[in-house]
Amino acid sequence: MNLNKPYLLVGQGLAGTVLAHHFLQANIPFQIWDSPQHFNSSYAAGGVFNPVTGRKLEKTWLADELFDYLFPFYQQVEKTLGIPFFYPMPLFRPFANDEMKHWLLERKDQIQHAFLDWTEAGVWVKQAGWVDVASLLRHSKSYFERLGIYSERTFKAKDGHDFEAIIYCEGFHAAQNPLWEKLPFLPAKGELMRFQSSEPSREFILNKNGFILPLPDGAFKVGATYRWDEFTQLPTDSSREELKTKLASMGVAHYALLDTFVGVRPATQDRRPFIGMLSNQLGIFNGFGSKGVSLSPYFAHAFIQELNGIKELDFEVSIHRYSHLFSV
Repeated sequence: MNLNKPYLLVGQGLAGTVLAHHFLQANIPFQIWDSPQHFNSSYAAGGVFNPVTGRKLEKTWLADELFDYLFPFYQQVEKTLGIPFFYPMPLFRPFANDEMKHWLLERKDQIQHAFLDWTEAGVWVKQAGWVDVASLLRHSKSYFERLGIYSERTFKAKDGHDFEAIIYCEGFHAAQNPLWEKLPFLPAKGELMRFQSSEPSREFILNKNGFILPLPDGAFKVGATYRWDEFTQLPTDSSREELKTKLASMGVAHYALLDTFVGVRPATQDRRPFIGMLSNQLGIFNGFGSKGVSLSPYFAHAFIQELNGIKELDFEVSIHRYSHLFSV
């Protein structure tokens, strides 16, 4: 790759930050601009990574590939930044009721895979854990600033001639960007609460129609809600009540609420991200929904491989599956 100019990554949420670290590892020159006008939802992310999905306990899409990659990637970035933010931790999924327990145990031979350990009370999920996304973003920003590659600045079209290409990592804001507004985004607002209690275990993540996550400061997070009717930064009474109901269903009766976090997930209608160069000068790295922590490292690596002419992106995630929506 012979570059006369650097790339520009627009946005320093989780996707932009993960892609930026891959650009650094690949020695591709770039700048990263983050608009002060944009609400950065990644700071509100729960950060849980979990290779098992759904009531049938199926492996999540590409689980083997994703989880083999994300562990060494985040561990290397921890060393680069000199701070802890990556917390592998067992995840426990209790059986919802006797009926569901019986239904699952009857199908155990078909369901069983390497990520599961079965007990009488429920299933333990291996290779799960969480990323302190806010810490990753804050310390990455400081690191990028020290390298002279970060600016708090809004990109405008007239700035484009200074760069080899522009790659947009704007999260749910891309749905309002005229360049990408035709894409089938399906953003979902979510809320989490941080709380203090002596009741949940600090040894694992509890996953039962939501999650309870133990934090290093002694508190917990509970999440998360989903709504598709409004996308403000403001918490809602209905979501707070829903989170309180989740706490009760997971056996937590006594607690003190400390904080509320609000974010908007950049989800897509086909549940697959939007990745790649639509033209020589225009690219996107977006659409990771609620699985950004697990999806973005693997696909940032895949994107770099495509940029370096090593291997094309899988069409299932490539922006070219929607090339018919664009005139470029």
